[in-house]
Amino acid sequence: MFIDGIKLIIDSHVHLGGPPKEAEPKTFAKLMKASKIDKAIIFRYFYDKPTVFSNRYISSVVKKFPTQYLGFAWVNPNEKTAPKELEESVTKWKLKGVKLHLEMHPTPLEKLRKIFNIAEKYSIPICIHLGNDFNQIKLLSQEFDVKLIIAHLGTGVYCLDINRLKKAIELAKDKKIFLETSGNTYPLVDYALKALNPTKLIMGSDFPHEHPLVSVKIIDLLNLSDQNKELILQKNISKIIGE
Repeated sequence: MFIDGIKLIIDSHVHLGGPPKEAEPKTFAKLMKASKIDKAIIFRYFYDKPTVFSNRYISSVVKKFPTQYLGFAWVNPNEKTAPKELEESVTKWKLKGVKLHLEMHPTPLEKLRKIFNIAEKYSIPICIHLGNDFNQIKLLSQEFDVKLIIAHLGTGVYCLDINRLKKAIELAKDKKIFLETSGNTYPLVDYALKALNPTKLIMGSDFPHEHPLVSVKIIDLLNLSDQNKELILQKNISKIIGE
């Protein structure tokens, strides 16, 4: 294994469907094997198509590669069809969670509540790329029994904003909120670890924006036992999604 003593590694943040060619499911499955990545949580947003197309696509990929991939839906909470689409994604297409991109789709609280209600109903986690309103997430976490994964440590993709990270760390003091590491450098991941603990972090790469082994190596460099590294590399996310 890449890290001695770690039996399973899950990349919790992967965009599949190409372009680029490397992000095609079959091609990335080969990269996963070569990189000793055992599973990946996948989602997709096709900018020129309705989100329902993306979610059906992800479901089809999971059916073709059931041992490598776990699928999350992607919805725009501002759309009237979003709650119904999410419900179908879980019940019909067997997806395991949902991704919200609140920087791309800023959403008022009342519409987010509809998505959180579906997530609570089916006990699925929500992965959130935060916009600027961190307080929304605090309020929703208080209202709903839903596990939340804050993508990119709350900072965005290689924005490396320590003030946003500090706000995300405060959110993650809630037992239902976790921070996912993609789009960040070692110092910020280490900062989050020291402010929290290994049970609160989840490894993700944001492929194809980063090679998954770069993200794994950051975890490997942390001053942790193999047991605690394993929490970040697979056990925390496995518990969240019920695998």
